[in-house]
Amino acid sequence: MRYFVQIVQSFSRLVCWVAGCALVGMMLPTSADVVGRYLGYPIKGTFDIVGLLGPVVVALPLAYTQLLKRHVATEFMAIHSSRFVQAITNVIVCLLGTGAFVMISWRCSVLGKKFWAVGRVSDTIEIPIYPFVYVVAFGCILNSLVLLVDLYHVFAEPKKDSG
Repeated sequence: MRYFVQIVQSFSRLVCWVAGCALVGMMLPTSADVVGRYLGYPIKGTFDIVGLLGPVVVALPLAYTQLLKRHVATEFMAIHSSRFVQAITNVIVCLLGTGAFVMISWRCSVLGKKFWAVGRVSDTIEIPIYPFVYVVAFGCILNSLVLLVDLYHVFAEPKKDSG
């Protein structure tokens, strides 16, 4: 199980970097388009690029953010409750979160398949949309794996210090 946890953690970090690169990929054409519009030469397709990369920038860092515990959490309950209540709360949150993100991933996969079948493309520069929908599905399933790792940690025995 330890290797699975390490793989999920490493992969979550990696895709977070990919999301950062996608964010740069949104920023550069937008900046160039602003300058180009000022000079009278707007860049065709900037809106398409930004619109397609936006969900990538949101979906891929989900798992890494969960790994760092930076999502909004029920801290009030965690602070004012016993360890048992905290454990129960963590189990419920992990199970509900895993279920929700698995369902989102599944529905994104169905939508991606539909977009692929009909040949759906962006409006201006005709980039296929289905790969971006599949990336969102991937980000959600990776977040589900991190939630399962969190669930494992709720039940795992804490390591004893050797001192």
